[in-house]
Amino acid sequence: MMQPTDKRQREQDVLAYFLKHPINSVTELECKIAAASDIPALLHLERYCFNPYLAFGRRRWKYLIDTSSCSTILIFEKEILVAYLCLLPHRGWQGLEIRVLAVHWSYRQKGVGRWLMHLSQALARQWHLRALYLSVDCENDAAKRLYSQMGMHISATLADYYGLDRHGLRMRCNLDDTSAQI
Repeated sequence: MMQPTDKRQREQDVLAYFLKHPINSVTELECKIAAASDIPALLHLERYCFNPYLAFGRRRWKYLIDTSSCSTILIFEKEILVAYLCLLPHRGWQGLEIRVLAVHWSYRQKGVGRWLMHLSQALARQWHLRALYLSVDCENDAAKRLYSQMGMHISATLADYYGLDRHGLRMRCNLDDTSAQI
């Protein structure tokens, strides 16, 4: 059984998936793995998608890209970053955590977020992981709807997770279950 321990191999798996399963809704999109030189683009898109108190920031992105076990996938249209996905495989949980998924508002409802969710599930299965996890703001109805449609179920409520009186949900999809089709 292949364990997702080699970050380089995981990143090659991402690019291979993109080549086999391009995002159909928008034709000019390209997929790449984040490098330190992409941090300004990540910070720019974060400003559109997240409250500044919740955004990762430069130092956090540098750690996630250069040091951590995370793989960060970027979707560009020409020179513009339109979406990103940060994945962290957990051996202990035997699952793949979606640390963050963001899509620029002008690319929403075009299948980009759904494609990133399909990518996450495909990678988790390829790496023989049992579940897909993520956290979402209770007030983010569009994201909750997408995740539910993709087979994710609420597994916990996270009090004050996104700030005082701003609760989160922990969602999960068991990949052992053959009925879980993301």
